[in-house]
Amino acid sequence: MNRALLSFMLAAALWQGAASAQNEPKLEIGFEQRVRNENWNNIFDWNDKTDDQRNQIRWRTRLWTTIPVSRHVDVAVGLVQETNQIIVARAPWKLDEIVFERAYVDFKDVFVKGLSLRVGRQDLIRGEGTMMLEGNAWDGSRSIYMNAAVLGYAFGKTKVELIGIDDPARDRFLPRIHDQHRLLTEWDEQAIGAYVTHKPRKDTDLEAYYFLKKEVHDTRAATNAQFQPDRHLNYVGARGVRRFGDGWSANGEAAIQRGHDHAAREITGWAANGYFKKIYAKARTQPYVMGGYWAFSGDDPNTKGKVEGWDPLFGRWPKWSELYIYSQFREQGVAYWTNTGMTQLEAAFKPWKPILWRFTWYHMDAFHPFAGSQAIFAAGTRRGEMLQSRFDFTVNSNWSGHVLYEYHAPGDFYRAQDAGYFLRFEMIYRIRHLFPI
Repeated sequence: MNRALLSFMLAAALWQGAASAQNEPKLEIGFEQRVRNENWNNIFDWNDKTDDQRNQIRWRTRLWTTIPVSRHVDVAVGLVQETNQIIVARAPWKLDEIVFERAYVDFKDVFVKGLSLRVGRQDLIRGEGTMMLEGNAWDGSRSIYMNAAVLGYAFGKTKVELIGIDDPARDRFLPRIHDQHRLLTEWDEQAIGAYVTHKPRKDTDLEAYYFLKKEVHDTRAATNAQFQPDRHLNYVGARGVRRFGDGWSANGEAAIQRGHDHAAREITGWAANGYFKKIYAKARTQPYVMGGYWAFSGDDPNTKGKVEGWDPLFGRWPKWSELYIYSQFREQGVAYWTNTGMTQLEAAFKPWKPILWRFTWYHMDAFHPFAGSQAIFAAGTRRGEMLQSRFDFTVNSNWSGHVLYEYHAPGDFYRAQDAGYFLRFEMIYRIRHLFPI
């Protein structure tokens, strides 16, 4: 999208906004302060003999505004900063960098009704986030943004989006205050593709997507066992949701990837999931139960010249576990969901209206043993059993929080098999105001 075309679209939107005074635009200003206390142990190598206990407080501050240039154009800007105060093992407190997590221009219904364009730094979440949610796996929960352009057209019960993404390993697009040269991903990532959503009936949602992705310029040394040669990947997938009567619903998604890397290896992988959920909406505590299976193909160490392990599109985030993403660091990378099959059973209820209490069990396996460090990995394929309990509460529109506990008993996929845990307390204060202009 060249500069002249953007200027023309902006001028057209301003003219359309002046021609109609209805739906008065509003200026949005927001502030959020999140405080997390996290405690964990044994989640890197499942070994009591090594000292990897961590106790830390994470302070994340966000400030944002959305400015309506006209009824058809918004400009959004947001800043974020997260500093970790590590108590165990002791580390000095240091202010981290302040970065732009939001900086985009939003064009709506310009020229043609249903046509939209959002250009700039933005959050991109599609479906449940299994394939697309996180653009910066290495900065933790500080941000999930992607540098992207999304051209969408909605008509009838269908929406088609053309998406382009450019996420470098270290930010080079926008200025940073107190720049710490933070690593955002192990390599530069670029992708282009299409995402289609369709609602053929009230109780059914369908989605389909295709993406071409490049992962290039690994920041690690070529001698590192985890070094990845430049690779090019094609992703094709689909997702469906069906809501039945009496609180029942079903959700399923499947995707395949094909490509190659500069080591002349063929890349072929797949991912699939499906689950059923039952909500007892008429019960006083509104409980629900669900069960399903999640799978990401693994690389067979016995095949040469071929990589079969699933390479996440933009799905490297703790969707299933805050604890387990740290153990993945010793395989392919933090929150790198691959070579994994998980059976999930979950139940939740509301003992009081502002509270949701959830309990989850995962049985976790690998499709192949991992040919990594023999000090950590063994010859088995059972990753282990994971138990989770999460207590969410909402005080009012400004205050909310949760308590999360996870426990993992490792299996014979690992050399040592000492259990690990993750405990987190969180409080969030958020204010948001809209001002007519």
